[in-house]
Amino acid sequence: MLRKILSPETCAACRLCCGFDCTDTWEFPVLPQETVEAMHRMGVSPKLVPAGEEQTFAAPPLRGEELFFCPMLCETGCTMGSEKPFDCKVWPFRMMRDLAGNVRVAVAGYCPGMERYTDEQLETFLAEEGLGKLLLAYAAEHPAHVKPYSKEYRFLNV
Repeated sequence: MLRKILSPETCAACRLCCGFDCTDTWEFPVLPQETVEAMHRMGVSPKLVPAGEEQTFAAPPLRGEELFFCPMLCETGCTMGSEKPFDCKVWPFRMMRDLAGNVRVAVAGYCPGMERYTDEQLETFLAEEGLGKLLLAYAAEHPAHVKPYSKEYRFLNV
């Protein structure tokens, strides 16, 4: 979905979006049932907890800078391929609440692949690909995917 601005090689080399410390387990992707079933078919059965009508990873006890990596991550990237959860397909973009509580499209300011793009370039990409509208429509249908405000994200106009 994002290959025009992020190469799979860039993402596989980074893996930042697939590792979580004790401060960012709120970023775990929300997993629809079809994703959970695909994980089971691949022989992976992580502990899960409800996230609205869907599920997410159960946060393991983490201390300091200890990391939890997505169980679907391997040396070359995600093993799920086209069956990745929506949250993962669109990261570093997120559906997120702003300080006023409105659902907006945001981009992770700490994603190394996004550093070279201005907000205007990203907004143009979202508009041309129809991704901005898709993100907001998905958020309306799947409210568990809307993340709380984080100062680590920049809001984009879509």
